[in-house]
Amino acid sequence: MGLVARVFEREGISTVTLTSALDVTERVRPPRSAFLNFPLGNQAGPPGRPDLQREILKRTLALLESAKGPGEIVELRFEWPDSDWQAQVVATYKDEAEIVSRQRVESEIDASGNFAVRECVDVCRLI
Repeated sequence: MGLVARVFEREGISTVTLTSALDVTERVRPPRSAFLNFPLGNQAGPPGRPDLQREILKRTLALLESAKGPGEIVELRFEWPDSDWQAQVVATYKDEAEIVSRQRVESEIDASGNFAVRECVDVCRLI
């Protein structure tokens, strides 16, 4: 979204992005962005909390007026209801990585004589 925001800004349309991926946002440098340390896919807050979601959106949109310069990232100080969510995410990825690393992958030659290669990534090394 940050790259799209930069294109819109070039065309004169002001933008602000809401992100939970600080490292990506720092590299892409959208014109202005609000960061929340929330699980990916939940940047506007947890489901069933419209009061919190409205407050997050209000503070995010306020950056259109208050941002001091291009590429500014402001951390919004909200807490996800489950304080252990990060450990749960890491555990989930480790479980999935173990499953992937057990899969045997081989190169095959299809009926026309072309190689059909399936790639196996040892995700465990990345964690």
